[in-house]
Amino acid sequence: MKQPLLKIDTDATLPSRVDVAVIGGGAAGVATAYELAKLGKRVGVFEKGRIAAEQSSRNWGWCRTLGRDVRELSMAKLSVQRWSQLSSEIGADVGFRAPGITFVTRSESELAGWKTWFDFAQRSGVACEMLSKEQANQRYAGTGEPWIGGVRTLNDGYADPSCAIPLLAQYAATQGVSILQNCAVNDLYFEAGRLAGIETENGLVRAECVVLAGGAWSSLFCLKQKIVLPTLNIHSSASRTRDDTTLPFRGALKAPEFAVRERSDGGYILAKSGRGTAHIIPNSLRYGMRFKGLIASRRKNLNIRLGKEFLRQLWMEISYLHLGRSPFVNNRILDPVPDMSLVRSAYEEAEKIFPELGPDKLDIAWGGAIDNTPDGIPVVSPCEGVPGLYLCTGFSGHGFSSSTGAGVMLAQLIHTGRLSEELKHLSHRRFLSGEVLAPNIIY
Repeated sequence: MKQPLLKIDTDATLPSRVDVAVIGGGAAGVATAYELAKLGKRVGVFEKGRIAAEQSSRNWGWCRTLGRDVRELSMAKLSVQRWSQLSSEIGADVGFRAPGITFVTRSESELAGWKTWFDFAQRSGVACEMLSKEQANQRYAGTGEPWIGGVRTLNDGYADPSCAIPLLAQYAATQGVSILQNCAVNDLYFEAGRLAGIETENGLVRAECVVLAGGAWSSLFCLKQKIVLPTLNIHSSASRTRDDTTLPFRGALKAPEFAVRERSDGGYILAKSGRGTAHIIPNSLRYGMRFKGLIASRRKNLNIRLGKEFLRQLWMEISYLHLGRSPFVNNRILDPVPDMSLVRSAYEEAEKIFPELGPDKLDIAWGGAIDNTPDGIPVVSPCEGVPGLYLCTGFSGHGFSSSTGAGVMLAQLIHTGRLSEELKHLSHRRFLSGEVLAPNIIY
């Protein structure tokens, strides 16, 4: 089943030269291109398929600071601020609403971790509150008293993944950004040993610098360049309820077994909380030891599978690295099949708390692929060893939410050449030692 997506028409003519070439037309790539254009840069966005057709339209739509790793909290705060400004800025409704986001739990240890995060977040200027058992159950339980407490942010919210990034790309095009769809970038282009542009399926584009924002495809692209980028893709599933569904609260809620958020056009997005499938692929062998901490912390929420996907990925690598066959031309849109057992389970668990959310309320479901780094935070950084190349990828499930802040920070870095304190935590250099990195520091 296909996820909802606004399809837009964009440029057909390949530019011969730009200041910055952005590889990838998802949330991170489009947001970065838009912010660069505001700084006076000539920018081209090159997307192998359609704008936002992969994870940028398949996510839950949450725009949050709640629970975010302390190393990316500044970016998360800036992102929510930028999301709140976009609709008026571009003259089109990206669906952003800010009714708050809430986590509830049955676990004492989880609640204690949230309290530690809450104390740090308050000191960092995040408007948030802890919820008592009575408050959590009064506001976020339709039946019974399942929760021992919770945490809530007041200014977080959601945007509409089905249209937000296409609308931003459409506006960016009116500001001079070249947006190319169905235009795969197969390689970097070098002159006299220096990065000088990109090789697309339609020809060469010269550029002073290049931003790689390829999401689930970034690691494979880097492999050809002999760039270390340890990511593993987790396949996720999400769904949309029928429009006649109504719950007794506003905003977004994450419970232990499900996550739900209202849609601005009626109904809800519903998914299994933190659950997904990790296929064993060549990157699992190449980088697996780096993910020991992350996998250990999330093992109960992962289905780990060995099967045809390993051989498919292996052949893709061999074809790309040794036979000159582009995987990006042959895979325009990554479209994983949703795991309907997880989708049904989300409805069954949600129905125990909210009888309005039974399986009969399912409208459509879809799958996605989330690119995860070993420490669960993104790479927004110059690429070590390739001057002129910047990485904006590995968002580990937060790419839609964080894209707007990442775009601002990376555009400023490219424009000024100065690395901000906030971006030092998100450097590419942290992967080069091969050490096991700490996952998700929340205090």
